[in-house]
Amino acid sequence: MKINNRLSNIDEYHFKSIDDIKNKAILSGKKIIDLSIGDPDLSVDSKITDALIDALKNEKYHNYPPYDGIIELKEAVIKYYNEVYSVSLNLDEVIILIGSKEGISNVIPAVCDIGDCVIVPEPAYPVYSICSKLWGCIPYTVPLTQSNGYMPNLDIIPENIVNKCKLMFINYPNNPTGAVASCEFYKRIIKFSYDNNIVLCNDSAYNEIIKVDKKAISLMQYDVKRQCVEFGTLSKTYNMTGYRIGYAVGNAKVINALLKIKSNCDSGQFIPVQKAAIAALNLERDYVQNIRKTYDERREVAKSILLEKNIDFFDTEATFYLWCKTPKNYTTKEFCEELLINNGIVVTPGNVFGKLGYDYFRIALTKDKLIIEEALKSLKKCGD
Repeated sequence: MKINNRLSNIDEYHFKSIDDIKNKAILSGKKIIDLSIGDPDLSVDSKITDALIDALKNEKYHNYPPYDGIIELKEAVIKYYNEVYSVSLNLDEVIILIGSKEGISNVIPAVCDIGDCVIVPEPAYPVYSICSKLWGCIPYTVPLTQSNGYMPNLDIIPENIVNKCKLMFINYPNNPTGAVASCEFYKRIIKFSYDNNIVLCNDSAYNEIIKVDKKAISLMQYDVKRQCVEFGTLSKTYNMTGYRIGYAVGNAKVINALLKIKSNCDSGQFIPVQKAAIAALNLERDYVQNIRKTYDERREVAKSILLEKNIDFFDTEATFYLWCKTPKNYTTKEFCEELLINNGIVVTPGNVFGKLGYDYFRIALTKDKLIIEEALKSLKKCGD
């Protein structure tokens, strides 16, 4: 039996492997504190679950949804962008997704031909690069370095790559580093995309996971020609990872092309889940502030203990991740294995996010701050 040869260069999805290691340790009777995956531990607001339950009482709740999402949810996304970012969107500039991961994959064939280059960052969420390969495109990685604030240096991208590229992914606030883009950066990279006729896509999954006293910004605020696309999800801010609901906004032509892919690959998200998403987007802004406060507290607790343990990290004020340097005299694999065996702590090795992630590991702050404190205080001081 012949299998797609593009799969030969693609490993099993990284968090599946981490889950297997973790579950094996649990079965052996070991107490595990999982700080590896970005799956929030916080509860879903009761207004969201009430909306889901109420929607199940509707006469046609079980029928096929519109491929691009129900109008009410698209209007809720439009209202959200207007209120939070002062950005005005039209209905044809919004599409509802089965989670932003699905949209990130499907925008590749919506924009690119087989053999086209896709510019992707590294270290990064692996889906940008992996899905480019799955769709027959060639990912060109642009390094993100701490010396450059984990922002891509556009000047180092070769002209021949730019000339055969139609699509570019960025992700701010950034996973895994926690770096935050400035308005100046957005303006500069948008100009780059305009000048080179590239569709720029921002994965904004963590847009609202920022310090409580900061104001969230969107790529769309600076996309004056409306040529770019931004992906959003309810997974992180609203703790709805399992609901699988997200959206894309931006250039109407790209959104329509994305709809063509979706309508041939899936049949849309369950209507009650979309109704729950409407309830989420309509929550008072105090809800978001409380989420931010929770992660601020966890971030500060983790940072203070890491400093005590002589573990270097990127001093971020966004996302619920900390990007940490592997201590001297360890490989990342050795250090992560020691954390699991000696301390029962699971973290994500940095090489999961690309070759530039070697010598780093990522901590997810998706446990109560007391659990994070207990876990990190159990580490031995590096250098002792």
